[in-house]
Amino acid sequence: MAREPDQRKRAEWRSRLARHAKSDLTVARFCAHENVAVATFHYWRRKCRDESAVAEEPPAEFTAVEVVNGGSVTIRFPGGAVMEIPEPRESLLRAVIGVLAGGSEPC
Repeated sequence: MAREPDQRKRAEWRSRLARHAKSDLTVARFCAHENVAVATFHYWRRKCRDESAVAEEPPAEFTAVEVVNGGSVTIRFPGGAVMEIPEPRESLLRAVIGVLAGGSEPC
């Protein structure tokens, strides 16, 4: 059974990885300066990357809406992208939302 590293060691490595990211040193030179093995550096970089990927919030769900009385439809995405559809065609909206939600590819 694998042991979980303690929080102090995890924090120490996150700090070390941040220092490397800000430095102009290669991994090998940085590790020599820090007196750590290159293999250990790569292990912790991968471990911290995997943990941060798990810790990220799941993508937001689409909210059901009903389009009434014509007009254009504007969709604003969390990343700042905006898409405007000039007329509310239900089939087009369903296709766009399906693709964006990870469903099928467009025809």
